[in-house]
Amino acid sequence: MYHFINDNFHTDIATVPPSYKMKHFHEHNRWELMFIYSGSCTLYVGDEIYMLNSGGLALIPPDMAHMTTYLAGSDHTRYVLYFNNDELKWIADDSSQDIESIFHKHPVIHIPERRLDYISSIIQKISYEHNGVDSLSLSFIHSYFHELILFILRCQMYEDNVITKMDTGNELIQKVIEYIIENYHNDITMAATAELFNMSESSLSKKFKAFTGFRFREYLIYVRTHAAADLLVNPSLSITEIADKCGFADSNTMGGTFKKSWAKRPEATERAINYIFLFWNGGYYGRFYFIR
Repeated sequence: MYHFINDNFHTDIATVPPSYKMKHFHEHNRWELMFIYSGSCTLYVGDEIYMLNSGGLALIPPDMAHMTTYLAGSDHTRYVLYFNNDELKWIADDSSQDIESIFHKHPVIHIPERRLDYISSIIQKISYEHNGVDSLSLSFIHSYFHELILFILRCQMYEDNVITKMDTGNELIQKVIEYIIENYHNDITMAATAELFNMSESSLSKKFKAFTGFRFREYLIYVRTHAAADLLVNPSLSITEIADKCGFADSNTMGGTFKKSWAKRPEATERAINYIFLFWNGGYYGRFYFIR
């Protein structure tokens, strides 16, 4: 849930379900600080890719297209803080540091395990004060934010804490992803796709997993189920028609796939569908891009 106290800050602390993945790049008009407290994800920022595990912290500049995919397994806990450039400037003046340049140079770092609770506690304090506890709330937010940024700057001083981008040879895999997105309603196999792009199956499998965090078949199912979720709001289409339009053999296959993908727990289906509608139907603020 988002909390607001003024236009300069807002926070989002959430538990993300396993295998939740954005299908589109998006951007914001302010900085985004994302901290992974538990779990793992792949972060795409422009043309760069980072693997974030527990303790991973990313600083994404304003108007930078990005998206995140969360890996299978248990739930993931992540903290997000959005803030304006103005908030960095007064800290920069106070600390005599060119903070923006430092953040652009080392946008992703790893927080040592012993300091995970320290970082999470600061963000939780900011989130708490966002509820407007009293007239001092904004002052507390500035104080906590100042402490958070200075701690991040200290971490960036040590190379062991800097997470480097992945080298994936991503142009070809981006074309494969585009092909899947444009043809998911057809009969797509990894063997045929590998042949189409002049790759071996093993090479495609390895590179695709490295780039997306998905196995080839997992991503195909992901795209198909998201497309089906979009069509399910259209009462003029039958379940059989939706299954056919989304590349499923029949409605039973589609139903079984939904259960396997989204309903590992009884309460997960509604939550997953809410996530799907949020991103697929443009409910999330910012602009969206198909992967190119």
